[in-house]
Amino acid sequence: MFATAFASMLVGISLAGPPAVWHLDYARAHAEACSSDKPLFVVICSSSSEYAQMARMGVFLNENIEQTLRTDYVRFWLDTDTEEGRELAKQFTEDEDPHFVIIDRSGKWKVFYQTGYLLEEDLTPILSMFRRVKLDAQGRTIVDVSRRPAVQVCST
Repeated sequence: MFATAFASMLVGISLAGPPAVWHLDYARAHAEACSSDKPLFVVICSSSSEYAQMARMGVFLNENIEQTLRTDYVRFWLDTDTEEGRELAKQFTEDEDPHFVIIDRSGKWKVFYQTGYLLEEDLTPILSMFRRVKLDAQGRTIVDVSRRPAVQVCST
């Protein structure tokens, strides 16, 4: 019952677009990232942390970051308050809260990781660097043909 209620709280409501879903199951998040050709943004922290609270409220740090995460990333929140969460965190080789990881669109490479708090001004350029859609200096979409394989194979 609690898990269902908590999972429903992690669905953010925003007027700027569709609800933002934070996955609670790594296998599903990884599979969606591979099938949607999006990088996976992982937050490893306790359910009482300010990052978990922001996820529940539907705006992660600020509306611009929320929009980038909503459109260009698959999101996974790893709750280190649970035994299962602590075990999975060890597989990321991280045992400190909070911890942030970006896994590339292939699902095979950890392209960014940081232990400790992330500030808005630090996260924005990082998300821009690894986002699914690349933008030019004027904010127009750049077609990233070189990073889109003709056939994509993902393993979970």
